[in-house]
Amino acid sequence: MNHNDLLHTRSFKILLTVCAAMLCLMLFTAGFGGEAPSNLLSFFSTPMQRVGTLVTANAAVAARDASTSKEELMEENAQLRQQIAELQSQLVDYYDLKKENAQLYKYLDMKELNPDFQLVSASVIGRDPNRFYTFTIDRGTAAGVSVNDPVVTDEGVVGWVSSANSISAEVTTILSPDTRMGGFAETGGTDKVAGESGVISTDIKLADQGLIKLGYLTADTQAKAGDIVVTSGLGSIYPQNLKIGVIESIGHEEYDVSLYALVRPFVDVTEVRDVMVITSFLGQGEAMTGSDTSSGASSGTTSGDSASSQETSSSASSASSSSSEDTP
Repeated sequence: MNHNDLLHTRSFKILLTVCAAMLCLMLFTAGFGGEAPSNLLSFFSTPMQRVGTLVTANAAVAARDASTSKEELMEENAQLRQQIAELQSQLVDYYDLKKENAQLYKYLDMKELNPDFQLVSASVIGRDPNRFYTFTIDRGTAAGVSVNDPVVTDEGVVGWVSSANSISAEVTTILSPDTRMGGFAETGGTDKVAGESGVISTDIKLADQGLIKLGYLTADTQAKAGDIVVTSGLGSIYPQNLKIGVIESIGHEEYDVSLYALVRPFVDVTEVRDVMVITSFLGQGEAMTGSDTSSGASSGTTSGDSASSQETSSSASSASSSSSEDTP
């Protein structure tokens, strides 16, 4: 192989290329004081280092923020729960107050006619249908409720407080044989004075029918079906003129000449939910007797309101002798 052939071989061309590259590299290094390789390395590595540093820093910040956010969220959640509980309590108080105001509004007429009445609203929280629909209310002595306080609704008489503790009370209804009160049949229509007094009572048979009896009416009584019966005020438990019910029929007593009236109470004591307790009224606890009223009405009953007492034969006979012009 001659000299010209060697210059055209592939190996010579590769060697020449490598030598040229090395020469360029040396010249480049000499021109930059030997810092070119390191500068070249830095040129490629610096961005990567910056990216790595940024990722690491962001990860640390994210971890710190995540930890802080969790604590803040837990605290915020607790605060929100407390606010919800407070709002729920306020809402319950609001509805209780609204309900009580609505109840009081229904008794405005009663209060205006009887400014001496002190009223306590209550709700039924338990029933005992086996005891003539006796029920329990959610107010007791702490609210001013006492034994023998009359219990009513805006429709009429419900019964009386037979026992009480500090937070609740038991109400015996007018369907119980233990309930006796002075009643007055308004026979004069719009004339509230005309009428006849008697004694309200009941028995098991009548209670099963939801009825009570106005007894000891005179043989010539003017009382009739459709007449309204109210409390006479005789006795010590019930004030005067509380609505009781309406007369359904008149009958003869079995063993004497007097008559009686079967009365349908205005209030269905089996369904009542909210009541009003009359905790105070003028004359409460002071039994009205014959000397306290007109001569006719005084014979209606002297202790008819005593919840557990029985009418004596003398009061019964005097009731039957009262005229149809009697007043309570």
